[in-house]
Amino acid sequence: MATKYDAIVIGTGQAGPSLAARLADTGMKVAIIERKRFGGTCVNNGCIPTKTLVASARAAHVARRAGDYGVTIPSSIAVDMKKVKMRKDAGSPSQQRGVEKWLKNTQNLTVYEGHARFAGRASGSCRRRTSRGGQIFLSTLADVRLFLRSGASTR
Repeated sequence: MATKYDAIVIGTGQAGPSLAARLADTGMKVAIIERKRFGGTCVNNGCIPTKTLVASARAAHVARRAGDYGVTIPSSIAVDMKKVKMRKDAGSPSQQRGVEKWLKNTQNLTVYEGHARFAGRASGSCRRRTSRGGQIFLSTLADVRLFLRSGASTR
């Protein structure tokens, strides 16, 4: 027997969690499905990690130009890439946990971890559990491309 939801959101990237929480806050029964890592590209290997690397590069750049500002640094400036990478990698897990905790503590919202598949009209499955939804939302561009390539109807 399929679990019935008012909406199913596939993906916890930039738009998925906000959409799922907003729908759940209106009293709708919502499911969100995440295949791998909560937070999507931005949290895991896009925006946040990239900005962390850029901040390290900026700090090195400013330190190298310290003399232009009348600041004397007695030795040359070096970048320890292992430390830079450790700093970058430390941010993603806490961001992932934050998104996951928020979603799992949202009333009217059920979180499924696994690969989502379309099982028929307005229904999907994740880890052998079938869900029916009045609306299904794909929250990542990659998911939309895959969906459209499959020849599925968008109606």
